[in-house]
Amino acid sequence: METTISTPGAWTYFIGSYAYYLPFVLTSIWAPIALFDLSGKKDLSSSKIYLWALAILIVPIFGGGAYLLFGESGFDKKFRLTAVLGGLAVLLVVWILSILSQI
Repeated sequence: METTISTPGAWTYFIGSYAYYLPFVLTSIWAPIALFDLSGKKDLSSSKIYLWALAILIVPIFGGGAYLLFGESGFDKKFRLTAVLGGLAVLLVVWILSILSQI
């Protein structure tokens, strides 16, 4: 049986579900890690802490990732780069596979 756009196969559903849910998974990982690290910061001013917390809570996928990349995080730089850039790379690959699975 041939799979077309009108009759998607199992692979299309599989990749499509990953493409749909992966941003939520990244949000649910980055935001709590960023907020946990931010809660332990004693050397930042109150206004910076409130601004970062607001950014993380208002726009969690970008706020959490931005804090881990550009904020004064206490985590190791290698961990932060792997968590954020690795997550974005996986998201990009899944989106590309999702687009290709519908062709």
